[in-house]
Amino acid sequence: MSRHFEKILAHANLQLAPAVGAKPTEMLPIYRKFLKLEEHRLRLRHRAGGGGREICARRVDVIDILLQHVFAAATRGRKNTQGIALLALGGYGRRELNPFSDVDVMFLHNTGARGLGGETSEVVEQVLYFLWDIGFKVGHSTRTVKEAVQAANNDMVTKTALLESRWLAGDQTLAAKFRAQFRARCVSGYERDYIEMRMRDQQARHQKHGNNIYLQEPNLKSGCGGLRDYQNLLWMTYFHEGSLTTNHLVTKDWLSEADRRQIEAAYDFLLRTRTELHYLNQRATDVLHLNMQETIARDLNYPAERGVLASEKFMKDIFAHERNIFRVTERITAQFAAGYSTAKTRSLLGFLPRRLIVAQEKVGDFAIRENQLELTEPDLFLRDPTALMRAMEIMQTRNLEPAPEMADLFGRKLGLVAWEFRYAKEPREIFRRMLSRKGEVARVLRLMHRLNFLGQYLPEFGQMTCLVQHEFFHRYTADEHTLVCIDKLDALVTTNDPKLLEYKTLFADLPTPFVLYLALLLHDSGKAVGARPHSEASAVFAQRVARRLQLSSSERKMLILLVDHHLTLSNTAQRRNLDDPRTITEFAAIVREKENLDALMLLTLADGMGTSAEGWSDWKETLVWQLYHRTAQFLQDKHAFRERIKSERATKEAEIKQQLDSDFSEEAEAQLEAMPDNYFRAFTPAEIVRHVQLFRRFYRAACFDDDPLAPVVEWQEQSGHTTLTLCTWDRKELLAKIAGAISVASLNILGADIYTRGDNLALDVFRVADVNGQPVRDPAEMRAVEKTLGAVLSPEEFDLEKRLSRTREQARQRPMQELHFEPKISIDNFGDPQFTLIEVQAADRIGLLYDLLRSFSANEIDIALARVNTERGAAVDTFYVTDRQSRSKVTPPPRLEHLQSDLRIAATKT
Repeated sequence: MSRHFEKILAHANLQLAPAVGAKPTEMLPIYRKFLKLEEHRLRLRHRAGGGGREICARRVDVIDILLQHVFAAATRGRKNTQGIALLALGGYGRRELNPFSDVDVMFLHNTGARGLGGETSEVVEQVLYFLWDIGFKVGHSTRTVKEAVQAANNDMVTKTALLESRWLAGDQTLAAKFRAQFRARCVSGYERDYIEMRMRDQQARHQKHGNNIYLQEPNLKSGCGGLRDYQNLLWMTYFHEGSLTTNHLVTKDWLSEADRRQIEAAYDFLLRTRTELHYLNQRATDVLHLNMQETIARDLNYPAERGVLASEKFMKDIFAHERNIFRVTERITAQFAAGYSTAKTRSLLGFLPRRLIVAQEKVGDFAIRENQLELTEPDLFLRDPTALMRAMEIMQTRNLEPAPEMADLFGRKLGLVAWEFRYAKEPREIFRRMLSRKGEVARVLRLMHRLNFLGQYLPEFGQMTCLVQHEFFHRYTADEHTLVCIDKLDALVTTNDPKLLEYKTLFADLPTPFVLYLALLLHDSGKAVGARPHSEASAVFAQRVARRLQLSSSERKMLILLVDHHLTLSNTAQRRNLDDPRTITEFAAIVREKENLDALMLLTLADGMGTSAEGWSDWKETLVWQLYHRTAQFLQDKHAFRERIKSERATKEAEIKQQLDSDFSEEAEAQLEAMPDNYFRAFTPAEIVRHVQLFRRFYRAACFDDDPLAPVVEWQEQSGHTTLTLCTWDRKELLAKIAGAISVASLNILGADIYTRGDNLALDVFRVADVNGQPVRDPAEMRAVEKTLGAVLSPEEFDLEKRLSRTREQARQRPMQELHFEPKISIDNFGDPQFTLIEVQAADRIGLLYDLLRSFSANEIDIALARVNTERGAAVDTFYVTDRQSRSKVTPPPRLEHLQSDLRIAATKT
């Protein structure tokens, strides 16, 4: 008997003694008081660092004692209660109860065909009523031994619950009789069926809960690598081996001692986390939601250090433990299902077919049987460690899986993949071949990672295993994100998606897929050391790998460039003015060669699509292709590119005049003289013609309509977005009011170009999308925006703040994922010769851009160009701004500090 149990028992004898002989109504508050005090002690012990299993078992001790007192009180003074026993089932039976878990019990009786006796029925009712009144959520059943056996054989869930039954009180002989009957009639002869049912249940459960260990919000109980996987392994072990412990698996050579320690530690950690999750929510729950992770991490004493959030460290441990459980349980359960027997268990199980080394086909030192690769000699890896890498290449080229026993050996022989192996010539050449097979790389890398081989061979990748980065866009583990990126690149080989065909051609023509695949493997490796920015540290790791794998000089340069600049193409496209030739010139100086540009374009696509399903929007793609094509033109002929830029305005002006009727000559001259060079680079002649026509419509409306201040609006659908072009008089906070009107209609603003003519007219071009990221096609939405714009820009009073508050309130009622990221405000006075560049990263919300633009206006700042990017609840907005008075960059430090402070306040406004 443990010291803890003795303390609880002593406390129970002291506190519950008054309940003996008391009336039921008098006993209830005594039980509640006892339970409340013990639950408080448990919580204190948990807060002090008590292990998951320890706290769960101590809670079971408390409930056991309480139930035994309740049962004794219910049977006291009754004559015919000898043939009834109270049994704990399920998690309660195996002594694992989290704070708000159900208490499952069975009342076992021997009244047989006569039905449940009167006194027995009263005992059952009194026990249950007490448990409900105390506050427990109780699952219960009342059965004879025969009924319990029958129920077990009719339903796998019931059989599993009864498998872990434990006597609590009452007739102990009856309980022992049931255990013997259960073993004889529910286990013997049912081994194969039960294992198959548990395998099917596990596959269905994994599918239901995402079929992935690295989910952003994992289910601790039912997800891949969760508590249920460990429990499932033990249940199958009981039917396969007659034992419910992992120690038995080590004894019989199913499991190494190192793996046993890992999954035991993992199970304890997940139980401890689940306990904290229950306390936080004050109810039974299993999903580790994003908005709870930082709180739970702090409560479990995770520190934040070196720029790494406490929640990031905590979630890395979650994923690492789940990965250990998943890796081990998947292998052993597959061995059970396949009928494989270890050397120590060959003759124990006649009911399962023995796996023979009789191959359908031999390949070198290996054999292929039923689409699995097997060893033909058990000591091959010890004798020839390079066979580890050869096995991987065979599985890649023949599309095979490792046989369970070979997967087990991989785990046991990973120590062979050390310094000498990493520098050896033959493994290096095999690895290069594997990463040179376009469209066939992702699967083998996932397999290598699953077997812990990839991180052992490439430690730079291995340090990213289960690494969590709670950033705006990268909110998956770094290793899973990397492998998804490679999945996306592989898929280009066979894709028929019209949007991806141009990428498919680029990939087909790329002569060095090995370098591109290697760059993807390493592009986020710098995150493992907490580097900011991580790309520079990743490039250092890439240089180290290049030396070890003996890449040629040109390959090494290309690899480092791709890794160091894996964000440059996307960032430049989304945040810089692509109509400025300087942007193209600077970017071309980075990529230097067309092959580098092509590879970087493919890496950018894979990285974007690998971040999330919706992470590669049509709008983002439009910008990236625009930068790609202009840079390709520059690299092809720099002189021709510069000459074309010089003559472009004159050429466009001639085309514009040709397309317009002669009566537009005055309006055309005004447009051509008043607009800056970047306006003519941003729009085609046909678009500028429409702008001139729009200005005429505005003049006529201003002269003849009732409201001369009303704007004139035009909508046009583009690829992945809709362009809203607006012509009106320039006025105070014009841009903010337009953004607010668009936000009232719940549309997303993707970008904005702002042009103010010398005659006090403004042309504002907004690129917008609906809440699903699609072009705005609903006429009702367009009319709503126009109506609000008319009201906002009219001389009459209009409470835009009130309308925005109403829209925000409606948005809050929709289920949304909460983000808890501090906004970042960056100010750059060197990135552009004319403008100050200001970047704002913040959690997106209705009216965010409106609030930011009002802050600019209040600080006397003019905006020439806005690049607005919204994705998965986060906004990254870049503004090209000037001082309203000086018409130049914003330079005084105090003014910049004040602006930065105001923008931060606007970004955090709710």
